[in-house]
Amino acid sequence: MDETRCLNCGENIEKDYILFINGTEYTFDSFECAVNFMAPRCTNCNSVIMGQGVHFEGEIYCTDDCAGAETYKTVVP
Repeated sequence: MDETRCLNCGENIEKDYILFINGTEYTFDSFECAVNFMAPRCTNCNSVIMGQGVHFEGEIYCTDDCAGAETYKTVVP
C-alpha cells in the first residue's frame, strides 16, 4: 500500500487536506501544515503572512514596521 505523506512535515497522512492551485495538487496532514507550506513569508522577519501583508517595492512584509526596517537595511551610506 502506497502511503501518502504531508508535503510540509513528511508525516503519514490519516486525514488529508488537499489544495488544488492552478491544476496542481498539494496534500497535507493538517491545516497548520498547509498554511506553513503555502503562505508567503515576511521578507524581513520570515513570519508566515496569513493576511494581505504589506507590499513594498515588489516584496511582501507582515507589517509596516517590517517594511520600514527592511528599507533602512538596504540604504547605502
